[in-house]
Amino acid sequence: MSVKGLVVHFRRDLDEHEAERVIDALMMIKGVAKVSTVAAGYEDDLNRQRVKRELLDQFRELLGEE
Repeated sequence: MSVKGLVVHFRRDLDEHEAERVIDALMMIKGVAKVSTVAAGYEDDLNRQRVKRELLDQFRELLGEE
């Protein structure tokens, strides 16, 4: 199997300075041709909050807490 590329997701959004440092580090890896950024929007935060709420509800249901 050969791999053409990878997608990396961070645990939290990075500010511009942090992103630049990560991009620089990734570009130092042999074979890396391009690193692109994806801007975070309010939809991302809403989705994270929704997922957290759903997981908490599932844990509470599992534990018998309501």
